[in-house]
Amino acid sequence: MATQKRNGRTGKIGRRRFIGASAAALASLGLGGAEKASVQSSPAPSGQAAPKIKEYRVLGRTGFKVSDIGLGGGEVTDAALFEAVLDRGINYIDAAENYVNGQVERTVGKAIKNRDRKSIFVTTKIYLRDAKVTKQGVLDRTRKCLERLDTDAIDCMQIHCPPTTAVLKAPGFHEAMTELKAEGRVRFVGLSQHGAQWNDAPETMEQILVAAAEDGRFDLALFVYNFIQRDQGERALKAFKERNIATTIMKANPVGTYTWIKQEVEKVKNSGEKMPDYLPALLERVKKVADQADTFRETYNLTNDAELLVAAHRFVLSHPDVQTVLCMVQNYADLDTFVALSGTKLAAPEERKLAAYAQTYGQFYCRHACGQCEADCPSGVPVNAIMRLRHYFSAQGREKRAMAEYAALGKRGAALCASCDGHCQKACPHGLPIQAMLALTHGTLTLA
Repeated sequence: MATQKRNGRTGKIGRRRFIGASAAALASLGLGGAEKASVQSSPAPSGQAAPKIKEYRVLGRTGFKVSDIGLGGGEVTDAALFEAVLDRGINYIDAAENYVNGQVERTVGKAIKNRDRKSIFVTTKIYLRDAKVTKQGVLDRTRKCLERLDTDAIDCMQIHCPPTTAVLKAPGFHEAMTELKAEGRVRFVGLSQHGAQWNDAPETMEQILVAAAEDGRFDLALFVYNFIQRDQGERALKAFKERNIATTIMKANPVGTYTWIKQEVEKVKNSGEKMPDYLPALLERVKKVADQADTFRETYNLTNDAELLVAAHRFVLSHPDVQTVLCMVQNYADLDTFVALSGTKLAAPEERKLAAYAQTYGQFYCRHACGQCEADCPSGVPVNAIMRLRHYFSAQGREKRAMAEYAALGKRGAALCASCDGHCQKACPHGLPIQAMLALTHGTLTLA
């Protein structure tokens, strides 16, 4: 999504303005119900029909039919909004023990309490960082998830972004799942994956996902796939299809980084302070890209992030091996915007628009789950994690979470990146100005 304005500090597009633009873009593209989306966090006025889910897909070998748009991201704690999510027909719900300190699970529990439980697929996740995790520890944490969800069974319990294949195969986890399945308290087992969390994993997202497919004990996977970052995701999709393992997608929209860079660069330029060494080269590159974008502007309107959001999600929805795309919902406008995408596919003009965007702005998108430059950093900066937090902050409007997680990094953050020798930039396989992006991210996530 578009970058967000915070307390008047920048000129970024506000989330409400963006959602309003999204609704307008959807309406102009002929998606029924999109014109009903409100820019306020309240339901559509009485008498106005809200969009509904139009397509359900079989969730791999679970056999469950799920909405092609799922709820993910871990921010919804408004019970009324959650009721609206279910009323719109979304029946795939993604949670985790750590989302808003367990409040998301509690909200899910309240929302599904008086619903047909068999019609809703609820997943939750627990972090594991050590392959030596005990069976009892996993049992205790899973039972706490069940308490917060206030449900008899979790449809799918996932390992939350396992950093290594050793953690993926942790005996304690699988022994606990075997026991809980026998009790009828867990139905299926899965994993999520968007790359290393804290620069602690030498294995890629693809390696871990393929290992999960080959392991045989996993029924579902949640991972990154979008129109710029395809290779790892497509190989994983193939591996899962061969074994009829369910595939769900997050971070489907890689749009917005260039806009954020332009705004942050202007802020640094106008600060009155000495220009950092990394900035002149970045300024030149931004200008060159802007000139290149002019070539496509009239044909593809690459500056309309709302239309790009539509096309980006349609790209993933069009993949025959994807069962559901998880979307961030923070208000009713978000909800109606995404639900209106259900049952739609990518059109040829949109495909050309995405190709033009990738060609023009892809050089500024730090690929989720890449992390290939991290081994070259002498300070051990967790590049993948930091750039993911930047995405949360400016592309998803999750400012508090992004800033809190960044603060937790402490000295492992990007404070020194502006003055280093740019080891990461030299190692980046995609040619990104990653050193400068890290320096700007430090300013963004510390309000510097």
